[in-house]
Amino acid sequence: MDSRAEIEGRSVLPRLVGFQLHLATMRTGQAARAALAEMATTPAKVTAMLFVADHPGCDQTSLSRYLHVGRSAVMKLLNTLEARGHVERREGRDLRSNGLYLTTAGEDFLGEALAVLERSDREATAALSGPEQEQLLHLLRKLQSGTVALAETAETGLLTYP
Repeated sequence: MDSRAEIEGRSVLPRLVGFQLHLATMRTGQAARAALAEMATTPAKVTAMLFVADHPGCDQTSLSRYLHVGRSAVMKLLNTLEARGHVERREGRDLRSNGLYLTTAGEDFLGEALAVLERSDREATAALSGPEQEQLLHLLRKLQSGTVALAETAETGLLTYP
């Protein structure tokens, strides 16, 4: 008996949404990492590039908050992206910060990476019909907006509704 069947047979974990989301995240994350490995990049680097593309001129602190990692980890990531010619640092909003921008090469690379990720997503969700995939995305967004509201409640002490 494999370990997954053993776990499912003995526990309440299969009925826990969080556990099922974790398993799905692990599966899709592994698939994304494997797909992006062909391009010598990672989901974290692609996510950082997407944030910079959507927020031209953002600083390292805002990227760090978005990625939920420390500033030193973001600096290492940015050094790699800059060395590859995908991101550049320019003068920021004040003397203490740099604005982050995608280069033309970065935009091209990001387009290729997104195509790889979309293919990986299609493969990972192939067992679902089109309407089921849309429903899954809708439900995940709904859960995410609830998570954001809970995080805001924890930070402010105020109850918020998505």
